[in-house]
Amino acid sequence: MGHLGFEGAAVVRLLLASVCGGLIGIERGMKGQAAGSRTFSLVCMGAALAMLTNEYILAHLAVGTGDVTRMASQVISGIGFLGAGTIMMTSHNQVKGLTTAAALWVTAAIGIAIGCGFYLGGLAGVAAVMLSSNLYWRLDRKISASSRYMSIYVEGVTEEFMLQLVDRFQEDKIKVLNLTRRSKNQWYQKDIGAVIELDLGKRRDHGEIMERIRKMKDLRYVEEV
Repeated sequence: MGHLGFEGAAVVRLLLASVCGGLIGIERGMKGQAAGSRTFSLVCMGAALAMLTNEYILAHLAVGTGDVTRMASQVISGIGFLGAGTIMMTSHNQVKGLTTAAALWVTAAIGIAIGCGFYLGGLAGVAAVMLSSNLYWRLDRKISASSRYMSIYVEGVTEEFMLQLVDRFQEDKIKVLNLTRRSKNQWYQKDIGAVIELDLGKRRDHGEIMERIRKMKDLRYVEEV
């Protein structure tokens, strides 16, 4: 490939990488994740640029010598710090951002494929990420909505409310596996807050259980976590 031909191909690859990364980022953004379309677009385009630079060095500076996989391995290793930055522990002891971190890693791989000129592989990767992410997201929601185990964060107006809630669980044959009190971030400072892990004994509808809790007196706030 001539010098001008290489530059034209480089522009096409960078634009395609930007679009592909942006599409994955939009999907993540629609689910409320912190890393959105700009982040994913930059990751994918950066990976593609790294591969283009590697190709340029081999073709024009190293006269065909060198390791063509060296730059790709560095990109895959280096993307880890970005993924780690999206993973966090919430105030309710829940880990968030694992899927976004994985998506960033895959986006870098897609950028490498496009940067090498493997367009079909890059586009197929985008399609696979979009389809599998939405499919498994719906599947996970369906499974978790009726699983045996459940975790909730609840706030009550009084200390008696928490005792009544535990009694209600016992009446419904629900076992409290763990109850962790929370003294910060309540809607009102004097409220009683706690994260409660439950064993329902069998697969049960979580929505029905949440509705029963919402009808309790002195409840301030409740959510499944």
